[in-house]
Amino acid sequence: MNWRHTRLGRSLTSPDASPHSTATTAESRIVGFTDLERVLVPRSAVEVANSHMRSVGRDGYEGFALWIGRRDGTVFNVTETLIPAQSGVRSEDGVCVTVNGDELFRINVYLYDHGLTLIAQLHSHPTDAYHSDTDDSFPIATTVGAFSLVIPDFARHPFSFERCATYRLDHRSSWVSIPPDAVGRIFKFTDGLEG
Repeated sequence: MNWRHTRLGRSLTSPDASPHSTATTAESRIVGFTDLERVLVPRSAVEVANSHMRSVGRDGYEGFALWIGRRDGTVFNVTETLIPAQSGVRSEDGVCVTVNGDELFRINVYLYDHGLTLIAQLHSHPTDAYHSDTDDSFPIATTVGAFSLVIPDFARHPFSFERCATYRLDHRSSWVSIPPDAVGRIFKFTDGLEG
């Protein structure tokens, strides 16, 4: 058997198969986190992320955090918040936060070495919570079904899912806004790992 690369993945085909036929389409094989029904987040992980974003926000910068952990069937248990090395940028065009390639590599090695997975990226905005064009174009969470939470007002207020703009990555690599009632069904605060 040979591997034939497609735009969205690889397909296993026999050497005599038509170059246009596959056993399944690449899109139908992509599952990622799309089948997750619940994400359990310890309050301590929430506080680490919010404290970091509030701290850099006091100086007028956006902050960035990652929720990582382990999957158990249709439930994802966030075990920690990872605060990547980051650079805040302020210019006449606005503000943003960047994470460089070396840090992305370090994060991937850490996740692999500890058997962890990135489920959500969080970052703050100076005022309203929404996914900007930059947020859409340069995510760190790139697994289908992963989440992106945008926290308003430089995280000056206690964390609340209701205040955040929450998005989920679909199979077309588009960030889709999740209605607040659905966010409440998916995300649950915990005092630690459940299970």
